[in-house]
Amino acid sequence: MRNLLFTTLLICCTSLIHAQGFYVQPGVTFLAPATSEILGPSVSNALTPGAEINGTLSGSYGSGLGLDLGLGYMLSRNFGIDLGVSYTLGSQVLIEEATQGSDFDRSYATNRRLTLSPAFVVDAGSETLSPFARFGIIAPVAGQTNGLRESNNGTLVVGDLVNFLFPDGVDRFEAESVAKGKPTLGFTAAFGLRYQLSEKISILGSIGYTGLRIRRNTFEVTRADVTLPDGSTQDVLPILSLGGTFPFTEYFEEIDSAALAAHMTAAGDNFGSREFPAWETDQGVSFSTFNISLGARFSF
Repeated sequence: MRNLLFTTLLICCTSLIHAQGFYVQPGVTFLAPATSEILGPSVSNALTPGAEINGTLSGSYGSGLGLDLGLGYMLSRNFGIDLGVSYTLGSQVLIEEATQGSDFDRSYATNRRLTLSPAFVVDAGSETLSPFARFGIIAPVAGQTNGLRESNNGTLVVGDLVNFLFPDGVDRFEAESVAKGKPTLGFTAAFGLRYQLSEKISILGSIGYTGLRIRRNTFEVTRADVTLPDGSTQDVLPILSLGGTFPFTEYFEEIDSAALAAHMTAAGDNFGSREFPAWETDQGVSFSTFNISLGARFSF
């Protein structure tokens, strides 16, 4: 036991003696979908019974552009640890679509998130061009997925009810939503090359993979309105609940039917509001990506 302790202390001291010091590493990452998970339905001829053509849309919510900052410490010439901080500006992703000739009803999702990623770094330690690898976990700490739904035919959105409510027709329907996720962990790995420009400055590039899946916590429809032929707009958020889309929804791993019945009774006409949210079982969404990163390292 003493020999093991002595050996461990010797390794730690040796690492500190040969430590390369702290570094700051700003960069940018291009994110592309790494999965083809089904995101939602795609239906052509949606208003023609018996003639519908059903399909699905697939991909990942994770694509976009990442603004990165790494704070690291090289324990030795070849091994180090770092903490990556990244803010993702997500691309707009088509998640549902229904069409009927030139008429359409489409839904999009755009993600914004701040993540932390502690990782272990392995570097060849070459003086000029040096291969390296980074392995770690990733945790979203803030962010949300913004939704947009738009249509030029209200019947595609709420059915024939729109003709009863607006007999003169509807020129456009538009709704916005915000989905927030539950705490989760993913993993990330990257392999790249680092080129030493000077004693304290290097540039680097890498390719990698991030495996991340987030389950919904809440979903809120913040706005829903129609534009009428005379150019005026009208709020139709209450109408959406008739089709099962409530203003505010909470998600749970499991829902007890008796508890849900009591919740709905207490809510009355306010079911689906912030005070009495609708309840749904949680849904996991893939944010997994392939990554191409470019950056610079400033050592101290």
